[in-house]
Amino acid sequence: MRSATTSNLTNGFLYSALLLAASAASLAGCSTDSGTPVNGTGGTSGAVAGSGGSAGGESGASGGVTAAGSGGVISATGGATGGSSATGGAISATGGATGGSVGSTGGASGGTGGAASGTGGTAGGASGTGGVTGGASGGAGGIGSVTGGAVGGKGGAAGGTGGMGGATGKGGSSASGGAGGVADGGAGSGGTGAFPDAGPVDPSKKITVWMVGDSTMQNCSGAGQCGWAAEFQQYFNANATISNQARGGRSIQTWIWGDPNVSKTATDANGECQVIDNTTYSDNLTTMLDPVKGMQPGDWVYVAFGINDATATCNRHVGKALFQSDLDFMAKTIRSKGANPIFGTSTSGQSCSGSTNVANRGFGPETKAAGAADNVPVVDLLTLSVALYNSLKLCPGGSATFWFDGTHFKTDGATQVAGVVAQALKDQGIGLAAYLK
Repeated sequence: MRSATTSNLTNGFLYSALLLAASAASLAGCSTDSGTPVNGTGGTSGAVAGSGGSAGGESGASGGVTAAGSGGVISATGGATGGSSATGGAISATGGATGGSVGSTGGASGGTGGAASGTGGTAGGASGTGGVTGGASGGAGGIGSVTGGAVGGKGGAAGGTGGMGGATGKGGSSASGGAGGVADGGAGSGGTGAFPDAGPVDPSKKITVWMVGDSTMQNCSGAGQCGWAAEFQQYFNANATISNQARGGRSIQTWIWGDPNVSKTATDANGECQVIDNTTYSDNLTTMLDPVKGMQPGDWVYVAFGINDATATCNRHVGKALFQSDLDFMAKTIRSKGANPIFGTSTSGQSCSGSTNVANRGFGPETKAAGAADNVPVVDLLTLSVALYNSLKLCPGGSATFWFDGTHFKTDGATQVAGVVAQALKDQGIGLAAYLK
């Protein structure tokens, strides 16, 4: 199945390969060096909170220390021990690529240049005076970086203080993560900066938000069944238009290549359903790839599967490794158009243990793993939907207005689930949140 993905990327998106190469180069540039701490415990082998990167550690217990004097606060969740500053700059959670705690007023490794400079650098740590184009470099007063570095969100060479934000204020992803990545470690302590691939988010620019999924997201039917993505538009301002490409009965595989284009009988050596013609995409993906009417730079694409994929037989069956591989394909395809992917786990169904609803869907770990691997934000709607159902006390009796059949929703249920997703965009500091009302 991976060869099918490679063929499609080659035939359909030649410049996507260039993008992937650039991404790989960025990752290569985020390896950590041994930190040289000053005035604090500094970094441990350049480790940064989060779990990604060459030596990224878990989010620590003690966090960083507020800078004395004129510096801002950077590390709230921090790394293992954090660091401290004598008189100035904000502090990197566990040091930058070549330094730990800040010296007098310089960057994480002092001075104004280099891998963790005060004003930028490939993976700059926190800076006393702030950097706006380098790695996460909290400015005076904790302004945070604007654009982050090449990778961000997964830990690595020299994190700031938030996989999804700077210390405070505007925030911004660090060059290679911070305290908390996309799905690793705790949430960053920063603001609501966009993930690195999004670039600056301008809510005055008109965009399309493409919704990719199955029947739990698709448009409402005359029978009263309603997917939550059909009710998503009401949460956005006039500059964001929802284009719902979710289709009932689809696994991620049949959505990408089209339901008739995945064999119902033939399987490969791993038991996967084979794509009959890997040069042909589904009508939905073909629509999204149209150079004029499809995805445009700055658009966002929400991708969520995992219900039909669990089917044991072809053509909807998708194994765990292939599921993650197909999400990777979607991330690269979306980015080849300059758009920004978001992954979501599937909604849970009505599954009661006494008066408590419990999660009953799979592929959550694979979705999170794909998000971490591709630096794509993940909305864990499986967990969030269960929390919603329990707050509404839907077990054991259910609801005549919320549920259509215990898996699918009526308009009321779809509206409430869509609201949960909208709130998650805000809570996680995902750039699309700038378009919410």
